[in-house]
Amino acid sequence: MTKKIVLGDDLPKDNPWQHDRLNHAPFAARIAKVIISLRAPNGYVIGLHGHWGSGKSTVINFILAHINKHNAENEKDQVINIDFRPWIVSGHQDLIMAFFKIMSERLGPKDSKWERMRRRTFNFLHGTTDNLVDAAATVALSVDPTGAAAGFGANLTKKSVNALLGQFLEDPSLQAAYQSLREQLGRSGKRFLVTIDDIDRLEDEHVRSIMQMVKSIGQLPNVVYLLSYDRDIVWNALDQGAMRAGPRFAEKIVQQEIELPRPSRNALLAILDEEIFFLTADAPNSTRWQYLVRDGVGRWIRSPRDVIRLANAVKFSWPAMEGEIDPQDLLAMEGLRLFDAGAFSWIRDNRDFLFNEGRFVLSSDEVKQDAVDGLKKRLSADIKSQVLRVLAVLFPQAGKWFEGRDSFVEEAHVETVRRRGVASADGYDTYFGLYPSTDAIPRAVINDLMGKLENADDLERIIRSYLGRTNSRGELMIAKLLDELRIRFRAPQPAEPKQGLLDALYRVGEEIISIDHDAGTFELSHSAQLRFLIRNMLEQWGSEEAGYHMLEAFQKSTSVMFMAEELTDRGRELRVFKSASSEEPTITLDAFNKLGEVFLSKLYEALTAGTLSEATYYFNIVRVWSYLAGNDQPKKWLTEGMLRSGTFMAKAARGLVSYSIGTKTRRYTMRDYPDADLYDLNILVDAGQKHLKSSDLTDDQRSILSAIVRGSKQFKQGRSPEAADLEAEGE
Repeated sequence: MTKKIVLGDDLPKDNPWQHDRLNHAPFAARIAKVIISLRAPNGYVIGLHGHWGSGKSTVINFILAHINKHNAENEKDQVINIDFRPWIVSGHQDLIMAFFKIMSERLGPKDSKWERMRRRTFNFLHGTTDNLVDAAATVALSVDPTGAAAGFGANLTKKSVNALLGQFLEDPSLQAAYQSLREQLGRSGKRFLVTIDDIDRLEDEHVRSIMQMVKSIGQLPNVVYLLSYDRDIVWNALDQGAMRAGPRFAEKIVQQEIELPRPSRNALLAILDEEIFFLTADAPNSTRWQYLVRDGVGRWIRSPRDVIRLANAVKFSWPAMEGEIDPQDLLAMEGLRLFDAGAFSWIRDNRDFLFNEGRFVLSSDEVKQDAVDGLKKRLSADIKSQVLRVLAVLFPQAGKWFEGRDSFVEEAHVETVRRRGVASADGYDTYFGLYPSTDAIPRAVINDLMGKLENADDLERIIRSYLGRTNSRGELMIAKLLDELRIRFRAPQPAEPKQGLLDALYRVGEEIISIDHDAGTFELSHSAQLRFLIRNMLEQWGSEEAGYHMLEAFQKSTSVMFMAEELTDRGRELRVFKSASSEEPTITLDAFNKLGEVFLSKLYEALTAGTLSEATYYFNIVRVWSYLAGNDQPKKWLTEGMLRSGTFMAKAARGLVSYSIGTKTRRYTMRDYPDADLYDLNILVDAGQKHLKSSDLTDDQRSILSAIVRGSKQFKQGRSPEAADLEAEGE
């Protein structure tokens, strides 16, 4: 069953006894206690200041929860809350008149005068006018020098500002109505708490209207205001459109300003850990992770809103990429996207640089440094070193460009690939594609393979499913699969090899190395990937144990050709065959000889059955055969076969020729002088010329035989075929 991930919300919490993860409840309790004990015959204004997303609305809810608890326990000492939300009515109603409407409704119809006032206010807001409506609109205009409410009031009443002001001066009953409200509030003994939250969400003109209202007509007897805002935003709004400095003007309005206590960074990170536990639960607490937290996550998370943003980002991305990218790298990349957008854009736009592709393949250090200098110019000085450290940790192979030659690089690239970090091509493509890259082997497949190392049948089935498949870049998927497996058996933390995998590789080995596909200039071929994978496994076993595992695989194998390939590789290590390699032997000479005995037995079986010639290539078959049993038999088999069949000769000759990569059609050239104990130059010339007259050859086979005939003739004349071919091309 798919694991359910619940997105977090940014809604304020309302229960201080259950939902206080940032220790706001004690602070809210203290403020509530002050408000409950406060007597304000002339009104009072409290400002709760905090940055966006810091939890101001939650604190107000907690304060109201404590006041509601007090009201429930004290019938005669109530604090009536009037919750005024200007950002709901802004742009739809006059903010000031909406406030008086809400206040009149909250007071209730106990007094006929209040009921009349409530009805008149209601009529005003619905477009029906009388003297009170005109007066209320005029009051709003007179106390709002910014003109915001004035413009709206004029639209509602369809009267000019001057006309309304004139009517106000002529009609003292409207002033009397406001004074009556003050007197009634003073006599009632009722206390009110007016909460106005999220003032910083308003447009600047409405911020000024609200603050002017509170200063002028809002300060009523026994009414305490609790305003919530981001000080910087409100001060900036008051500065604009008014001939006064915002801070000094705000001081005349807010009589007591309290700053919301900032939650500790550890508390915020603890909440983040709870939110994304599914992502980080099994992640190692490595040095690289500590750097990512110190210079990335810890810097990004400054408020509860930051926690929700980052947590929701990874919750959205993870279901599409689970198992296909390192979870810690995913978190870091989402953090860069949200909080360091310039660095994120640079990563997205510079794939070629990060993976040394495109124009950076053979570029100079100066070109590469210029590319990174462009990034550095985007970063502000106060965060530059931290951003570059995050990038160096995420992309260790490019660390010296981000931080200089002395950049600390903890991780080898093989480990980055193993965990599918964003610095691996597959991890990078997965992240920016938001799904496992179709050019990569899914990590789930690799994990499945690694979990079945003893089951040769299942392993063979999975490996065979990638034979014949290429990705969008024309790369063989089997080569990428073998590369992924090879990484698992390399240092620093290699997996333990099992017999089942070796058996499976021997079953499909001939088919893999028989694939006729040219790797890119800087890529390992599929054949090389297979050989290195097997060598890495043997190295993990050690030379004594490796010999036993190879012997078991040989006894089960039905491919004489692949056994010959393996014996050739092991023979080079043991210097049995000529080689420039300095690699240490992976098996003992005694084990090599025992493997040779099994090989000869199966070779003779195939020879008798007439199936030996079905192998894809013969070069290493006859090389090992001649070493173990002498030259006569393999030379005879080769000579008879080459004279008999052009196809046979083309297979036999593949080990004698080379060709350049990148040309539209292959042009073969004969390599070194062939082993005279196995190949007769005269036979090569005669058989080749004979078969070239046949129409049964493919174009590639014909090209191989032409190279053999041409090269053999040059060798007979004492010349190098390669030099002769170059001369011919020059002519």
